[in-house]
Amino acid sequence: MRDLIRREPRRDLERARSGFDQLFKDAFFRNLPFGEQGAFPAVDLYDTEGALVAKVELPGVKSEDVEVSTNNDTLTISGEIKPDMEEGEVVWQERGHGKFYRSFKLPVTIKADQVDAKFKGGVLRIEMPKTDELKSRTVEVKDEG
Repeated sequence: MRDLIRREPRRDLERARSGFDQLFKDAFFRNLPFGEQGAFPAVDLYDTEGALVAKVELPGVKSEDVEVSTNNDTLTISGEIKPDMEEGEVVWQERGHGKFYRSFKLPVTIKADQVDAKFKGGVLRIEMPKTDELKSRTVEVKDEG
């Protein structure tokens, strides 16, 4: 008679899912700017009364290595993280370098010609004033006669 093997379907399913996740990650995202936390650079977007405000984490990046472009409903952030040119051989390296690119469809229309971007302490703050197009208004009806 054969020995009985206890099956644990939940554990087997979790092990299979974990294997598929790793296979997918290795096959498709090996050289993209994604870390365990998500896409790089990390971006928070706030909707204030008069503007959209984006805060972008770019530690170690210089302002001249970042480009911000906007149109009425899209924000694009791109640039390059340049490697440190330290003397000696690299023994351990976890900080990435290379080009990065993030683009977002914005939830409201902005005034692209009035966008302001400031860099402080490794955080890029982009303020994008909203247009007044979506606000309702009352139109006076004039009599021509």
